[in-house]
Formats: sequence, structure tokens, C-alpha cells
Amino acid sequence: MSRFFIALLVGLLLMAALSTYARAQVLVSDYNLARILRYDADGSNPTVLISPASGGLDQPHRARIGPDGLLYVASAGSDQILRYNADSGAFIDVFAGSETGLDYPVDFLFRPDGYLYVSSQSSNAIIRYNATTGALDTGWIAQDASISAPSGIAFDNAGNLYVSGRFSYNLARFDAATGTHQLTFGDVPFALGLALLPDGRLLVASGYGNTVETFANPDSAAPVQSTLVTGLDFPVGIEIDPLTGELLVANYGDGSISRHALADGSSLADFADGGLLSGPNYFTILTTAAVPEPSTTAALFGGVTLLATFLLRRRST
Repeated sequence: MSRFFIALLVGLLLMAALSTYARAQVLVSDYNLARILRYDADGSNPTVLISPASGGLDQPHRARIGPDGLLYVASAGSDQILRYNADSGAFIDVFAGSETGLDYPVDFLFRPDGYLYVSSQSSNAIIRYNATTGALDTGWIAQDASISAPSGIAFDNAGNLYVSGRFSYNLARFDAATGTHQLTFGDVPFALGLALLPDGRLLVASGYGNTVETFANPDSAAPVQSTLVTGLDFPVGIEIDPLTGELLVANYGDGSISRHALADGSSLADFADGGLLSGPNYFTILTTAAVPEPSTTAALFGGVTLLATFLLRRRST
């Protein structure tokens, strides 16, 4: 095989790998206008995915792709988890509602155990549903008197559930399997969105402090708090961009999504500012159901490299 055809083949494979980046999307909940916006992975091409109040959407918070490929949205104002077509934004149905105990849902996560975990802020609890049927699991609940208005939630690989307390200005750790409270920690005025880093640190947005706080060793008896980002404007949702490794923050106060270096929290160019943005709340970077995980993309690049090496060695022998 000639070097020309080897280069052509490698180039085509690289283009296929790069296309995974092009298909990545960011969904932003616009709290003020009761709609969901969609951006390309670099913050370009903003569009309205879910029209204002579609399906009764009211005060939207977290939006995520479910295991069925549908888009789930926490409609806090109507006490529901709503489902939509992830491509067109067309309303499909109500997955869970107030009749199952849901009261102002804020954040939620699907887990491999087959459950959907939801922070039900006004009932002061994390509750879970069968991720397929939407049936409430009445035998599991995570709550504690030290946590008021649970908002952001995150799970680590050691079986811990972390919850931010919006009105109690703190965080709590629960046993993910049983819902048993383990520890309450931190001083975070208006604690909102959570993000867990690969190195184990836990990040939380402080809406009143206008900062992103970080906790080292959150699974220990004494997590260590420090400030990573300052100068924000009522931050709510926070996410780690898996394609760039940057921290993205939804600033509800000034209607922007800011970028920050994860190493020191320094400001980078905004992801989005103005335009369609009105009141950015929680947001989600689609990499699970919609596009490959970063590890998949890395594996693809690795496969290209190995193939190129193999072909060139074969050519030289």
C-alpha cells in the first residue's frame, strides 16, 4: 500500500474522530423564558430547542438525555419531570409528577442501577424513580435536617451521594445505596450546582458568594474547602467540558455562561453571552447518549494512531 493511500486512510479516520466533537451539544435551561436552548460544543449556533412553556414547562432546571434517548427536563414550577424528543424538542409526556411526591425538582441523574435520582427541593429530599417506568421507589430516600432545599446532586465511584443545600448554605454526603446521611460540611452561601472532578475534588456554585468553591477529599471525615473561581454573577449550574477540560459556569445574574481554567479558575473567553440567553440556570453537555464519551473519542484517536503505525511498519518491511 502506497504512502499516499495510507495518509488518505488515516486522514479519513481522523475526520471521523473529529466529527464526534462537531456533534457535541450544550443544552441550557432558560429559567426566565421557560425554554431550553441548544448550542454547538463551542458555543456557536444557538437555537431554541424547546419552545417557551411547551408541555407546561415552567421554571426549567436540569435537562438530561435519558437511557431511552429522550430529553428529560426538571420543570420545577409544575413539579414534574417532562420528556421531549431530543432532536426536535417536541413534547412527549410527563414522566413523573407531584402525585409521586415530587415538589420543585431541581437536579437529577440517571445511574447504572436503573434509577433516576431527583432533588425534590421543596420536600427537602432526594428521591428516586424506576428509570424505565417512572414508578417512585418508596423504600429509598435521602434527607437530613441539616440540609435545607437540596439542589445540586453528584455521585462518586465509591458509592457516595453529594447534595448541595440551597437555603442551609452547606453540603451533605449520603450513602448512595441506602440514602443514609453520613456528613454535613462546608460554608457555601446559596449552594447550587455540583460537579465532581476526576481527581476526586467536589465543586459547588455559591449563588450568593458569586464563587465556585472546591472541596478536597469530600469522601473523608473532614473535606477541605477553598475558593476556585471568584467574580461571578449569581452562578447556578457548573459543568466540566469533557472536550476541553474547562469549567463552564451558568451566571444567572448577567445572563452568561463563562469559561474558566480548571487549574486555577482564571477567566477565559465566555462560552455564551447575550443573544438568546436570558436567565441561564442548569445546563448539560451532551456526551453520553447523544455523542461518545471522551474515553470513546480518545480510543478512536488511539486506534487511528495504532493503525497508522501498523500500516507504516508494514510498508517498511
